[in-house]
Amino acid sequence: MKQRKQRVVSRDGDTITKKLTFPLGEIDTTAGGIIALNTSVTSAAVQSEPATEWASFAARYQQFRVKSTRLIMEPAFPASGSPTAAIASHKALYVSDYIGTAAPGSAAQVLSDERAIVTSTARRVNFTTTWARNPNARLWNPTFAALPAANSMGIAFASDVTGNGPASTVMYTTVVEWIVEFRGSQ
Repeated sequence: MKQRKQRVVSRDGDTITKKLTFPLGEIDTTAGGIIALNTSVTSAAVQSEPATEWASFAARYQQFRVKSTRLIMEPAFPASGSPTAAIASHKALYVSDYIGTAAPGSAAQVLSDERAIVTSTARRVNFTTTWARNPNARLWNPTFAALPAANSMGIAFASDVTGNGPASTVMYTTVVEWIVEFRGSQ
């Protein structure tokens, strides 16, 4: 007796995956020579930062979820020292991720995260957080409403707190990328 082939029906319907990007800008040291704690790179920022891209897709789809958030930081001075002698020495930079509203409150808390990396401010940073870190991020959210904190994830970074870096100096140019799924075309 011959077995019948089962037909596989896709349940994805009109789901699309899109990369949205935003040039976050420059990261400077403070007057004290440190890179202050930054927790603004979040999955929720996808609704406000790349405003033109977001508005276009939010108008066409009913729901979304953020699969990943990626932070790319290009160093302004990718070697020890600089032509202007503004960078006599580089600092350690701590980068980690967090979920929901549990953002770290200090450089030490960034460093204490189990996924934290430590790199030199002379090196490129390429750090990604995915919904594997926060299973709630897999839930679908309406495009017309803010992303609930319980469904979000973020990336935090800060330099070590010793003030031996250059004061008020651009250290990085940054870009944020989000991989977003949209569904329910309207």
